Amino acid sequence: MKRAAPLFALLLLLGCDRFGGDDGPPEEPPRLVVTERVVVEDAIDRVRLLGDVRGVREVRVLAQLPERIRVLHVQEGDQVSAGDPIATLDSDLQASGVQQASAAAEAASAARDQLASDLSRVRRLVGEGALPRTQLEALEAQLRTSEAQVAQLQAARRTAGQQRARTVVRAPIDGTVALLSVQQGDMVAPSLPICSVVQAETLKVQLRVTEQDFVRIREGMPVELVPPALPDVRREGTVTRISPVIDPMTRTALVEVEVDNADGRLRPGMVAEASIVLGRRPDQVLAPSRALVLSSRTDTEREAHVFVVDREAGTAHRRAIVLGRRYGSRVAVESGLEGDEELVIQGQHLLRDGAPIRVESAAPLAEAS
Repeated sequence: MKRAAPLFALLLLLGCDRFGGDDGPPEEPPRLVVTERVVVEDAIDRVRLLGDVRGVREVRVLAQLPERIRVLHVQEGDQVSAGDPIATLDSDLQASGVQQASAAAEAASAARDQLASDLSRVRRLVGEGALPRTQLEALEAQLRTSEAQVAQLQAARRTAGQQRARTVVRAPIDGTVALLSVQQGDMVAPSLPICSVVQAETLKVQLRVTEQDFVRIREGMPVELVPPALPDVRREGTVTRISPVIDPMTRTALVEVEVDNADGRLRPGMVAEASIVLGRRPDQVLAPSRALVLSSRTDTEREAHVFVVDREAGTAHRRAIVLGRRYGSRVAVESGLEGDEELVIQGQHLLRDGAPIRVESAAPLAEAS
């Protein structure tokens, strides 16, 4: 028992050395962070919008008669010239109308010719005194009436011929057949389009622009266009038309951009992303937006905080900054940063001022647009 007491005291002393001691509190382990550098460069002020691609000329093709399609001459995507047949409608009724009008006009012409012959004979007899002049005057009146009937029936024959001609629906302009909505055998009506004919060598993109951006856009401005369906296709267009009014319901205005489409890769009906450069600000201090630490109070005052990396000390230090305009994934800094500082963009919300860090990776520079 006496020999166990010194051993117990030794173990107790070792335990106090291990768990207590005089070394102070344990060191804070460094936190893993991702960083990105502040840059000083020209900031491009641009607006990005989605718009509908349309033909510069796009004409709807409608039948002028309510009839059934006997022959459909085109398919969607066909090239047509003005006057080419699009569809032929049933024309039995119109053909019958032409025949009836022609027969009536011919009968009236024959009756008129007979009256004219009779008038010549009566005029001669009246001159000889064999017939009274009143009979001549009556016959002249009949001839005038007959000539009027002939003119009326000939007009009816022309109208019937025009109606028959309308049973062939023709292309109104040169272009490409699009939005074909019928097939052979369908009934058509004057209010329902058969298709559209689009001139697609030059296209227009219709954009809806907010009033804040609308006042800064001018005709002639260059526009970069990329259809999301064809991300490898990039086109340079030009603002050609700006609506004079703003829609009070949407608070937007219509802006049209014309773009060359000689290779035909863009198609009417597509969606295109438009990028319009509104201005350029030189020598801006630009920080990544992901580095910002905002609060409800500082956010309204355009203030924020960032954590600036000290590589030598292996620490990050909290710094207040004043924000300017945003440019895509970056924000201009009006004060608080000089440029080329390294900021924490991932993990900063868990840091305190002067916290030890270990940079896991540095993010590539983002585009300031």
